[in-house]
Amino acid sequence: MNVILSSINFYPDHAGIGIYSTDFPVYMAERGHKVTMVTGFPYYPLWLKRHTDKGRLFATDLYRGVRTLRGYLYVPRKVTTLSRLLHEISFCFSAFFNFLRAGRPDVIVIFTPPFFLGLVAVLASKMWRRPLVINIQDLPLDAAVALRMLKVTPMTRFMLALEGWIYRQADQVTTISESMMVNVLSKGVDPSRAKHVPNWIDVKESSGFVTRGKFLSQYPYAVQKFTVAYAGNLGVKQGIDLMIRLAHLVEQDSRFHFFVIGEGADKLRLKEIAAELQLVNLTFLPFLGSDQYMEMLTDIDVIFVSQRSGAGNNFFPSKLLGLMARQKPLLVAADPDSELAKVTQSGRFGLVSPYGDLYNLKRNLEVFASDPDFLARTGAFGIDAVQAYDRTVVLADWEHSITRIVTHRTRNT
Repeated sequence: MNVILSSINFYPDHAGIGIYSTDFPVYMAERGHKVTMVTGFPYYPLWLKRHTDKGRLFATDLYRGVRTLRGYLYVPRKVTTLSRLLHEISFCFSAFFNFLRAGRPDVIVIFTPPFFLGLVAVLASKMWRRPLVINIQDLPLDAAVALRMLKVTPMTRFMLALEGWIYRQADQVTTISESMMVNVLSKGVDPSRAKHVPNWIDVKESSGFVTRGKFLSQYPYAVQKFTVAYAGNLGVKQGIDLMIRLAHLVEQDSRFHFFVIGEGADKLRLKEIAAELQLVNLTFLPFLGSDQYMEMLTDIDVIFVSQRSGAGNNFFPSKLLGLMARQKPLLVAADPDSELAKVTQSGRFGLVSPYGDLYNLKRNLEVFASDPDFLARTGAFGIDAVQAYDRTVVLADWEHSITRIVTHRTRNT
């Protein structure tokens, strides 16, 4: 097939959606398809363009068999609701021209958010009379409304209606979790056009040997302590302030040390909370490179993962699979009916507390810290559960379904 893919993030962006919107086109190129990627200039997760990309409007390069068409996007110094909106719209304008540069494909596949990219893809799909596949990694509008970060106004209703209309134009809409699928179907998407495509991982590569001690050797005050880390985006919906409150609750217990690793719109507020509490058992670190990240996972005892109440049906932590592959026990704070809580409990690779229940969270932390055998067994369940999400299993199935869509459309045109 001749495939156009599009995402705001692509290599060398190395976090969040970029992991999957890079690997899927690479997989399709490996399978012998002709693949063109329409994307922006790299900026994530630091929200900073490379110096050589500043002022550039368009560029063409090749990455692992994928022809890559890059276009201008505005990257704000400070991420606010308005600046992020301008950021996404600027990308969609350049993406439109890059779709034209790419030429007529057999199928269009896009990764969202931003859902505005769907407008460009719908236009291209109708212009070329080619099928459209939308992969939804996150439902930020729904999450913002659920978390009361966004008021329900006529503009909000319009944007939600537009989002639903875009999804209904697609030949296939895929989501990364079953709970997100419920939300998508509520927007009027035909169930026959909806497919659950979970995020994936190369289990063998991600579970390989890494030398112990490299990460913690840089922080001698945490050596020989029971360590807890969060690593990822520091946004409001991740609810990392709960971990800071947990660190404060156990501050007098010298067994524990906490790490908050990453960047995001909520980082300044989180650091202010920690400073007010004068915590000495918590360390903030920037995003880690891939090698440093693997060294961190090797040394840390438990990984903290949380979802603020109300957000659980609108996004799913993309880093979960890597944690499972590294056999890291999870300390989870999430609504009991969220996908995160259900998956963790059914797989038995972590302990779950209702979001906001600080004392339940503290009890689970102490269970892990006081029973090394239980800690090891819990982590080991992760490597068993993650096999169902192996790259070859998930992507072969998705490729097959896309091929069927293209074949069906060809026979009926």
